[in-house]
Amino acid sequence: MLIGLCGGICAGKHAIAEYLIQHQGFQLLELTNQSSQKATREANDHLRLQASKIDKNGTTPSEFVFSTPESLLDFVTKRWQERWVTTDIADGAILDRFILRPFFLLVSVDAPVSLRWKRFSDRCLRRQLNPPDLEKFVLWNDQNLYEKDIGRVYLTDRAQVRLFNSSSSLEELHQSLQKLDLADEQRLRPNWDQYFMQLASLAAQRSNCMKRRVGCVLVRERRVISTGYNGTPRHLTNCNEGGCPRCNRGDGGGVGLSTCLCLHAEENALLEAGRERIREGAILYCDTCPCLTCTVKIAQVGISEVVYSQGYNMDDASAAILESAGVRLRQFNPVGLSFNMPTVHLLDYVAGNIRSLVNAINRVGYEVEWVKTPEDVKNADKLILPGVGHFGHCLSQLDKGGFLEPIRKHINAGKPFMGICVGHQALFQGSDEDPEVPGLGIIPMRITQFDDKTKSVPHIGWNSAMNTGDASKKQSFFGLSPDSKYYYVHSYAAPYTPGALEKDGWSIATATYGEEEFIGAVSRGNIFGTQFHPEKSGAAGLRALRAFLQGDQVQALSKDVLAGKADGLTRRVIACLDVRTNDNGDLVVTKGDQYDVREKSGVDAGGQVRNLGKPVEMAKKYYEQGADEVTFLNITSFRECPLVDTPMLEILRRASETVFVPLTIGGGIKDTVDTDGTHVPALDVATMYFKSGADKVSIGSDAVFAAEDYYAAGKKLSGTTAIETISNAYGKQAVVVSVDPKRVYVDRPEDTHHHTLKTAYPNAAGQSFCWYQCTVKGGRETRDMDVRELVQAVEAMGAGEILLNCIDKDGSNSGFDLELINDVKASIKIPVIASSGAGVPAHFAEVFNKTTTDAALGAGMFHRGEYTVSQVKDHLQSEGFLVRQFEPTI
Repeated sequence: MLIGLCGGICAGKHAIAEYLIQHQGFQLLELTNQSSQKATREANDHLRLQASKIDKNGTTPSEFVFSTPESLLDFVTKRWQERWVTTDIADGAILDRFILRPFFLLVSVDAPVSLRWKRFSDRCLRRQLNPPDLEKFVLWNDQNLYEKDIGRVYLTDRAQVRLFNSSSSLEELHQSLQKLDLADEQRLRPNWDQYFMQLASLAAQRSNCMKRRVGCVLVRERRVISTGYNGTPRHLTNCNEGGCPRCNRGDGGGVGLSTCLCLHAEENALLEAGRERIREGAILYCDTCPCLTCTVKIAQVGISEVVYSQGYNMDDASAAILESAGVRLRQFNPVGLSFNMPTVHLLDYVAGNIRSLVNAINRVGYEVEWVKTPEDVKNADKLILPGVGHFGHCLSQLDKGGFLEPIRKHINAGKPFMGICVGHQALFQGSDEDPEVPGLGIIPMRITQFDDKTKSVPHIGWNSAMNTGDASKKQSFFGLSPDSKYYYVHSYAAPYTPGALEKDGWSIATATYGEEEFIGAVSRGNIFGTQFHPEKSGAAGLRALRAFLQGDQVQALSKDVLAGKADGLTRRVIACLDVRTNDNGDLVVTKGDQYDVREKSGVDAGGQVRNLGKPVEMAKKYYEQGADEVTFLNITSFRECPLVDTPMLEILRRASETVFVPLTIGGGIKDTVDTDGTHVPALDVATMYFKSGADKVSIGSDAVFAAEDYYAAGKKLSGTTAIETISNAYGKQAVVVSVDPKRVYVDRPEDTHHHTLKTAYPNAAGQSFCWYQCTVKGGRETRDMDVRELVQAVEAMGAGEILLNCIDKDGSNSGFDLELINDVKASIKIPVIASSGAGVPAHFAEVFNKTTTDAALGAGMFHRGEYTVSQVKDHLQSEGFLVRQFEPTI
């Protein structure tokens, strides 16, 4: 075997060659007189650009140095069963000779430019040379890669294996290379899975479907029976030429399926083969997991196994059908087509939004391996235990699954362990949330509930993580900074007692909520626990997550540690996106005036849905402006769409890849009948959204109906409402109730049995008393219930937060309804988000100054580009309010 390494400046070619030589028995072969690129003519630059010497465990024997590519290849041909490596493939002409040999493997190595510049600068300093600035390095890099005929990109584009070396240390690089195993000789010739999957991918290139290219190959006894790709039937106009109405309209997933004329790749392959040719033992290879429609047909014709590459949004449902039919399903994992990132094991026991944590882990350069059995814990190096919801439920689930003892052994063995939120609380002896259920007992303290007499509970928002250690050392642990804010959402916490844990070697970072100081993060040795959610804490949280994964426990602080322990909870500014389909069938962000979202003037006057942008792009924009949360409110209906294909699921999946703050989804969170007649409980609907990236679900009209039943039953809980079932499973912080009240004026309080208030804003008739009537169905229908009755009922059911809208203020740009907000805040203890009416930054300062609201939400003023989220925060800061400022880099 001969491995050729190529790549950009300081990508890591020589480090990988050294690893192969020192750990896998390779020997270095050198080509002399190779022309090097003249990236610069300045003095000493040739010394800077000179490659590092490879540690070859001794000098290179003369017989391993060659003057021509032909002589080197002749040498290896006679010894092809031994292991050889070279970094001296300088141009395409040399590669043309090498690539013809069956024992040759070309491996390209790349890394981020900023990281390669840092490596290059370090190399210059070791050589006692001045490093170049970034601009000069980028120029050299471009010449190295793209210079005509001899640029390295002409080599890397032809590589059979592509490595992305973002490793921060040689140890990390070696761990990744060990798992990758470049010496695996299967890389020289594709195995059967690789061979047939490449044929499926090739078939997909013939697809004419405007929505997605998919290819399929049917195989029996390692012989191809048939191939297929998706597109319109024969003799019909191709989809990409307008033949399929649905695909050319750009309908979202699951929308307009009855008008789709495209056959799927699997269907075409099955039709081409015919049942008589398939028989037992046939295997279907497809580059995408089959949908439900194809899955049923696959089971019917007698396919024995399905192998797929990419997932689809109904993988679980397809897997269940195939399992019932006795058809094996497995996902194809290609060997060595890319550089495997280092891995971390993640234990998921239905702990809420895991997708965002996975996205965050991927963002900092690691892959996730799932812990599904106690045996998997034993095989884990780094282990993360996430969790939201009820302490007793989470610990009981872990105990029932047999995970607690393996977790203890993992920790006691000194392996890295991180607990997040309830996973952090699990480290303690127990919790008052469920006194009968013990924790892991690693930390000799108990978790207690926040006092709600003087503040809202749960504690939701961005707070501090202040290191309690010696401030003069100017150190912190695992990337935590006193200048950063972190996202907390919990009702229970470990109270902080100065010195109690520090004396036993624990490092502590605290936050203060009201008058209570609690442990926000804890660390000792291999253990790291955070009460906050790093995956939802923007760059600050990603920094902490990366530090844990890289084992970077102690860092020097570049700024003085902030003095004092004042309440670190910031004022939350939330961006809200009303999402619906417009008249062309596109999903758009819109905004109405008193809930009417259609244009009233301009070229679209006459009823067109107001289109203010694309949901995922706008969510990312607001995140980068510093939004503390992003809320999606689905204000359209997808009655003809199967639940698994609901477009909002895809919006959440895509948004959670780039938006690392909490995401809330509202609309359709209720007991539902699916398109096939299946009854789907609200809890299952919410679970779909949590798995797609939501942190909270918002319930609207159904909350009003549930409250009516609650009062009709004499204020008795049924245990079956959406609020109760979701809250019991995922915790009250996961449930938001969206309230849509409107003012009803009366002459005197005695004129109504509802709670009234004296308003400073009488109506045109001079009436100065009013009550707030609840509405349903997007404000179109009123109910005989006032806002106080509603919020008190849903609080009793287990809601964790109120999104307080106001129909009278919606779209008015005149400021929030302060009277409504104060009235609601006085009646409940859970947090309230003020909504409706914001038009300028001063309105946010006003609502925080004149009410005790916990957060404020804006929409139209952001969507129309009149103001940015950052401008609102700058104004709040100038008015003396504590806010979280966006951190652009990790």
